[in-house]
Amino acid sequence: MKKIFIYLAILNLVDAVATFWGLQNSLIGESNRLMDVLYQSNPLYFLYLKAILSCFLFAFLLFNKLPTGSSIKKLAFTASILYTLVCIYHGVWLSKAI
Repeated sequence: MKKIFIYLAILNLVDAVATFWGLQNSLIGESNRLMDVLYQSNPLYFLYLKAILSCFLFAFLLFNKLPTGSSIKKLAFTASILYTLVCIYHGVWLSKAI
């Protein structure tokens, strides 16, 4: 479970930087409505929220308070797969943009 939380926190930060760069350079649009509202309000709010979410995941690790329920494990595993696909998608459009 520790590895999945670390992986999710890192992917979240990678997603934040890639999405921010793509939005700043008008290469992409944000498909998450909440994140789009935050970005439109102030792009730094977008980055702050992404950073805070990663910090929460790292805090679980730091304080050794990882959830142990099987549903949380399944959710974290599924999220890591989906987030991996999102980051692959970012890699594709980044490679075309650069």
